[in-house]
Amino acid sequence: MTSPQAKRKYTREQIRRARKCPLKPVLELGGHRLRRLPEGNYEVLGLGEPVVVKEHYWTCPDTGESGNAIDFMMRFRGLSFAEAMDLLS
Repeated sequence: MTSPQAKRKYTREQIRRARKCPLKPVLELGGHRLRRLPEGNYEVLGLGEPVVVKEHYWTCPDTGESGNAIDFMMRFRGLSFAEAMDLLS
Protein backbone atom coordinates (compact mmCIF):
# COMPACT_ATOMS: atom_id res chain seq x y z
CA MET A 1 0.00 0.00 0.00
CA THR A 2 1.34 3.43 -0.97
CA SER A 3 1.32 6.31 1.50
CA PRO A 4 -0.67 9.45 0.63
CA GLN A 5 2.59 11.44 0.57
CA ALA A 6 4.07 9.17 -2.09
CA LYS A 7 1.26 10.10 -4.51
CA ARG A 8 1.54 13.84 -3.89
CA LYS A 9 2.56 15.90 -6.91
CA TYR A 10 4.25 19.27 -6.67
CA THR A 11 4.37 21.98 -9.29
CA ARG A 12 7.71 23.27 -10.54
CA GLU A 13 6.94 26.57 -8.83
CA GLN A 14 6.29 24.87 -5.45
CA ILE A 15 9.57 22.98 -5.74
CA ARG A 16 11.45 26.13 -6.77
CA ARG A 17 10.07 28.04 -3.77
CA ALA A 18 10.96 25.21 -1.36
CA ARG A 19 14.51 24.99 -2.75
CA LYS A 20 14.93 28.72 -2.13
CA CYS A 21 13.48 28.69 1.38
CA PRO A 22 15.91 30.51 3.73
CA LEU A 23 17.58 27.86 5.88
CA LYS A 24 18.58 29.95 8.92
CA PRO A 25 15.04 30.58 10.28
CA VAL A 26 13.88 27.05 9.45
CA LEU A 27 16.87 25.52 11.24
CA GLU A 28 16.45 27.78 14.27
CA LEU A 29 12.76 26.85 14.51
CA GLY A 30 13.81 23.19 14.31
CA GLY A 31 16.09 23.61 17.33
CA HIS A 32 19.44 23.75 15.53
CA ARG A 33 22.13 26.02 16.94
CA LEU A 34 23.92 28.25 14.47
CA ARG A 35 27.20 30.12 14.77
CA ARG A 36 27.59 33.30 12.74
CA LEU A 37 30.49 33.31 10.29
CA PRO A 38 31.74 36.11 8.01
CA GLU A 39 29.81 37.19 4.90
CA GLY A 40 26.35 36.05 6.00
CA ASN A 41 27.31 32.42 6.51
CA TYR A 42 26.32 30.27 9.49
CA GLU A 43 27.82 27.03 10.77
CA VAL A 44 25.21 24.50 11.87
CA LEU A 45 26.38 23.08 15.18
CA GLY A 46 25.80 19.54 16.40
CA LEU A 47 25.53 17.70 13.08
CA GLY A 48 28.70 15.65 13.58
CA GLU A 49 30.34 17.25 10.55
CA PRO A 50 30.89 20.88 9.61
CA VAL A 51 28.02 22.31 7.59
CA VAL A 52 27.78 25.93 6.51
CA VAL A 53 24.52 27.54 5.37
CA LYS A 54 23.89 30.80 3.57
CA GLU A 55 20.40 31.80 2.54
CA HIS A 56 18.90 28.66 0.94
CA TYR A 57 22.16 26.86 0.24
CA TRP A 58 24.38 24.57 2.34
CA THR A 59 27.86 23.13 1.93
CA CYS A 60 30.04 20.68 3.83
CA PRO A 61 33.65 21.94 3.55
CA ASP A 62 35.14 18.54 4.50
CA THR A 63 33.33 16.46 1.87
CA GLY A 64 32.47 19.06 -0.76
CA GLU A 65 28.79 18.07 -0.60
CA SER A 66 26.33 20.90 -1.07
CA GLY A 67 22.73 21.54 -1.94
CA ASN A 68 19.57 23.55 -1.47
CA ALA A 69 17.02 23.67 1.36
CA ILE A 70 15.23 20.49 0.21
CA ASP A 71 18.53 18.61 0.01
CA PHE A 72 19.45 19.74 3.54
CA MET A 73 16.21 18.42 5.02
CA MET A 74 16.58 15.09 3.26
CA ARG A 75 20.30 14.68 4.05
CA PHE A 76 20.51 15.95 7.63
CA ARG A 77 16.97 15.59 8.97
CA GLY A 78 16.31 12.24 7.27
CA LEU A 79 13.08 13.44 5.65
CA SER A 80 11.57 12.13 2.45
CA PHE A 81 11.13 14.55 -0.44
CA ALA A 82 7.43 14.95 0.39
CA GLU A 83 8.17 15.56 4.08
CA ALA A 84 10.82 18.16 3.17
CA MET A 85 8.36 19.86 0.81
CA ASP A 86 5.69 19.96 3.53
CA LEU A 87 8.13 21.44 6.03
CA LEU A 88 9.48 24.09 3.67
CA SER A 89 6.16 25.06 2.07
